[in-house]
Amino acid sequence: MKVVLAPNPTGSGHNMRMLSLARQLRTQLPEAELTVLLGSLQPTFTPLFESTGVRVIDVAGTLVDTSTSSHLKTQMDWSTYIGGYVAPAFVNGDRVLGHLAHYRDLDPDLVVSDYNISASMAAAILGVPHALVTERYDFTLHQLDDATLEAGGFEVDREDMRRGREALHALFSWIVDTAEVVLTDKPPVPEMDRGTAVARALDEGRAVFTGPMIRDFPAPGDGQELRRSLGLGDGPVIVGSVGGTTMFLENKQRVIENYLAAHRELRRTHPDLQLVLLGREKIEAPEGVVSLTYLPDWMPLLQEADLLLSAPGWITVTEVAAMDIPTLFVLGGLGEYHEVEAARRLDLLGYPTLIEPDAEQLAQTIAPLLAGSGAERMERAARAVAPEGSGTAKAGALLAEAVRRSAARRQAPATTRSVRHRDAA
Repeated sequence: MKVVLAPNPTGSGHNMRMLSLARQLRTQLPEAELTVLLGSLQPTFTPLFESTGVRVIDVAGTLVDTSTSSHLKTQMDWSTYIGGYVAPAFVNGDRVLGHLAHYRDLDPDLVVSDYNISASMAAAILGVPHALVTERYDFTLHQLDDATLEAGGFEVDREDMRRGREALHALFSWIVDTAEVVLTDKPPVPEMDRGTAVARALDEGRAVFTGPMIRDFPAPGDGQELRRSLGLGDGPVIVGSVGGTTMFLENKQRVIENYLAAHRELRRTHPDLQLVLLGREKIEAPEGVVSLTYLPDWMPLLQEADLLLSAPGWITVTEVAAMDIPTLFVLGGLGEYHEVEAARRLDLLGYPTLIEPDAEQLAQTIAPLLAGSGAERMERAARAVAPEGSGTAKAGALLAEAVRRSAARRQAPATTRSVRHRDAA
């Protein structure tokens, strides 16, 4: 049996979720040949996949890191949004053809796409059975109205965006309808998801909410050793993380500046408070701050954290929910339109959430959380996202069954022809 994994190249979370599922498939289908078509953060993730027994094919040919540049312009019309962003990032003709060629070469029984639209399109075109793993219930644009985009500073051509929404919804619905199975780690919220392709598939029993598709939790480690390795003292620790994809680089930079300013303000009353900043870029760290660009295995650090500040990237949401990490979700601005839906969902589920806060508002929100305020509400929100803790084994079992089902179908035509031949005789 052969499985091709195709994570979306627009953020580290997609790679991480696919790595977690690859480890499950390796356990549940030890005889299967696993190949990943890797399109981003190759130096970080190539050894991680290879250590899992997954063959890596670099489909980008050059390092891709979507956290280091802006991706949108403030003018939002067909040319700038569809032509300038969606087409190269998601509905990419070159990538579709590339995936078609890889499927021809690899002859998979199942393609597992983690919101990789080009990979899903290629599988559907070729008739290769495919599974869709997604935290999106539809294209993001379908769940945001023009007023929200305009509030984020966009100049919106409303007719172009109407046509864009309808076209993207039709494409996503086709992918969902042709999928062997659809798995989502995002709990449905009816008032937000009504009319989306995945909500319809959930209602029809063709999609499954699995809960978090994440790595295994590490056993509790030596917290003092971890602190020593990072240069941390014995005081309380805040971890501040920024997202893996940013629409406007200035939003990411503003979040980092506000994390630092809020930490500086909080140290007036908590002089031993420390901040570990995961900022995707190295900065000159002031006193009480440890600056790291990226930490592939941050779970041991989270176990030491008194509070996490994070963009509402969904793989992060699922990890911290399953681990019961106290978290304040911070969105740099409505211009980061791709995470507005997640921020709103988290607020409805009960997590503390801020959109474009200044440093003073951020510090005022952090202070009571450090004192334990809102713990019960956050715990209820975590159970909504992760009702059974990790859902990785459940998701892996569903994918393994899809592989077996597909492989069995591929054997069926020869058997059927043989039976028909005997009946005719």
